[in-house]
Amino acid sequence: MANNTAHIFICFSSKDEAVAREVVEFLEAEGLKCWISLRDVPAGQNYQENIVQAIEAAQGIVFLFSEHSSRSGETKKELSIGASVNTPVFPLRLAPIVPSGALRYELAIRQWVDFFPDRQKALARLAETIKKAVEAPAAANEEAVPAAAVAEEAARLVPDKAPPRPPIVEPGTRQFEAIRALLARHIGPIAKIFVEKAAKEANTPAEFCDRLAAHVNAPSERSSFLQSLRAQLAEK
Repeated sequence: MANNTAHIFICFSSKDEAVAREVVEFLEAEGLKCWISLRDVPAGQNYQENIVQAIEAAQGIVFLFSEHSSRSGETKKELSIGASVNTPVFPLRLAPIVPSGALRYELAIRQWVDFFPDRQKALARLAETIKKAVEAPAAANEEAVPAAAVAEEAARLVPDKAPPRPPIVEPGTRQFEAIRALLARHIGPIAKIFVEKAAKEANTPAEFCDRLAAHVNAPSERSSFLQSLRAQLAEK
């Protein structure tokens, strides 16, 4: 399955593979094409790059929320990439647990579907929710031109509006590439996505450092990473 075709990305822990397969089978029977790593990463190709491409091309992300996925660094990275490109997330809660830590932030405004006690009813509700969300942008596009015109007129009426804040580090610069390489040693090619996102959203260099350090799991490695990162930011 090509990454550039419309699909629903399945975000799950490998320990929930049986449920993931069941979800894919049901959604595809409902006409919703799915992308799942255990089936759709071509042999011999870079696994992480395919994941990133599939998320960027996805119409939505189904997140199988379980005790396993809540502890998985990979699922958190996938959700973060989805957030960076504004991909809607549809959580399917596999067990009666509540999100904590980074997941609590990611899922704070999401309404999840419980997979229990009635699996078929839950999957039907999930499919219906996804279909409504996928169809919504088409209707919204009909009003895009007048909405843009209103926004442009409003901008002209507020000439003293503050300009956008520049990113902490500019993409494409030597400093950006050095920081990307630092993080890539720990998490691979998706480091670029996280550096871009943190550089754009962080309000201070300290917040920028904290955001990137959160992706380094081992405390000892995180400390060394922060030291190198701060040294890079201090360079002019």
